[in-house]
Amino acid sequence: MKKKPAPIPEIVATSYLPEQLPALRGAIAIFLGRSNAGKSSLLNAVLKKALARVSKAPGKTRSVNFYRWGPKLCLVDVPGYGFAQRGREERDAWKELMASFFDRVPDTALAFLLLDSKREPEAEEFGLIDGLHERGVSTHLLLTKCDRLKQAEREARRRGLEAQFRVPGREIPLTWSFVSAKTGEGVDALRRRLLDYAKEIPISAPTHDPQRSRRGAGH
Repeated sequence: MKKKPAPIPEIVATSYLPEQLPALRGAIAIFLGRSNAGKSSLLNAVLKKALARVSKAPGKTRSVNFYRWGPKLCLVDVPGYGFAQRGREERDAWKELMASFFDRVPDTALAFLLLDSKREPEAEEFGLIDGLHERGVSTHLLLTKCDRLKQAEREARRRGLEAQFRVPGREIPLTWSFVSAKTGEGVDALRRRLLDYAKEIPISAPTHDPQRSRRGAGH
C-alpha cells in the first residue's frame, strides 16, 4: 500500500478587518502570544514551509493569518500583543479584530499560547487563558526558545508554572511543553498533536455558538 503524501500547507486567508474574517469550520488550532514569542518561526518549523513572515522587528504582523493544512486542519496565526509600539487608534482596531475573531472560535478549537521560556506569564497571558477556558477552548502553553535554558533553569520553570497555575481557585487544565524552532526540540511532538487533533474533529464542525458573543474572550 502506498503511503499517503503529506498534506501541503498553504495560506488561505489574511484578515486585517473584522469583515474579512472567514467562517471557521473543522479543526482550528490557534497560535497566539506576545509579538516576540517566536510564533512565525515555530509555525514555519511545524509546517516545514516558510509561510509565516519572520521579521527582525517583533510586532510587524497586523493581520489574522489562516493556514490550511490538509482537508480539515486550519492553523491561525493571531497578531502578537504587548511589544510593538502602536497608536491608540491602531490598538483599538486590533481589539475590535480580536473580539470579532474570538466570537467565531468554536469550542472544539485548540489554542496554543506561546511564551518566551525566559519570561514569566503576565496579566495578558492569564487573561487569555481564563477567557479561552470560559469558552471551553483547550489551551496548551508552549515555552519557546528553550534552547537558551540550562537544565536547572528548565526545572525552575516547571516548578514556577506549577505554583502559578495549579493553585486553589484556578482550576484550569492547562498543559505545557518546551519547544525550540531553532533546534527542533518539541516540534515533532507538536506536529503529531496537531494532526491527531484534526482526526478527531469532523470537517463540518460548527463555527461557533452565537450566544458566546455575550461572554468575554480575554482580549
